[in-house]
Amino acid sequence: MIPIVQMRYSYFGQSGWRSEASKQKEILFDPKRLAHRFNLLQTYAVRSLLDQEDQDFHFAMLTSQDLPAAHLKQVTEYIRDSFGDRGAVLARGDGPVFRHLIRHNRASFPEGSTMMQIVLDDDDALSVDFMARLKAEAAGFRDRLPEDTRRFFLSFSKGVSVVYEKGQAVPQLYRRDVPYTNLGLALVSPIDDRANPYAVAHKKVARRFASLVYNDLQPYYLRVVHGANDSRAQIDETQPFPEDNLPKLLKRFPLLEGVLNPPKARARAS
Repeated sequence: MIPIVQMRYSYFGQSGWRSEASKQKEILFDPKRLAHRFNLLQTYAVRSLLDQEDQDFHFAMLTSQDLPAAHLKQVTEYIRDSFGDRGAVLARGDGPVFRHLIRHNRASFPEGSTMMQIVLDDDDALSVDFMARLKAEAAGFRDRLPEDTRRFFLSFSKGVSVVYEKGQAVPQLYRRDVPYTNLGLALVSPIDDRANPYAVAHKKVARRFASLVYNDLQPYYLRVVHGANDSRAQIDETQPFPEDNLPKLLKRFPLLEGVLNPPKARARAS
C-alpha cells in the first residue's frame, strides 16, 4: 500500500471549498493571504509530516496554475526541500480536484499498486504515529473484508481543535471527535480506481463504502481554526482539552511546543 498525502493549496477550481476566497482570484491570491497560508503550511501540515515516525509516504499538493509565480516558486522549492522526490507540486487549471490527483497518481506509481489517499489541508496536522497506525489498521481491516471489496475508507475520528481567537497569538485547545470528517480520513483503493476522497461527500462515506472508524482515545489530527478557514469549523467549547493531558499531546504533536509558546510570548515572560 502506497500512502499518498493529498492537499489543496490556494487552488482555483472545483475544490469543494465554500469560502469567498475560493470563488475570487483577487482574494485567493492576495499577497497577505498567501503569506498567511504559507505560514500555516510550514507550522502545521508539513511540520507534522516531517515529524512522522514512518517516513514511507508521498506528498502531492494541488495548486492553481495562476498562482503568482514568485509564490509558486517559493512553495515548490519548500516542498522539494522538505520531501525530495517524495513530494510533488501540481500547478493546474480549472477542473475538479479529484481528476487532477487521479491523473497524477496513475502517472507516478506502478500499475497494480494499492493507494492509501490521505486528506490533509495546509492548516491541519497529523500525529507522529498517524502513518504507522493507518498502515497497520488498513492491513488488518483489509483481511477482514470480503475479497471482492475494491475500496474502503478509514476514519480516525478523534483529534484536537486548535482555535485562534482574534488578537491572540496563543490558541485555545478543545477536544474533537467527528467520524468521517476530512481530517484523519483515508481511502484505500487500486491505482486504477476512479475513487478519490475529494470526490466523495465525507458525510456520505458510510452509506456508500466499506469503512472503519478508529478511536483508541488518542488524538490523531489537529483541526486549526483561525478565522480564515476555507471550510466551516465545528468547535465544542464545552470540551476544553485537559491541561493534565498536555504533556502526552506534545509528544504526539511536537509542533505544538512552538505554537503554545511562541517567541513573543517567551520574550514577554522573560
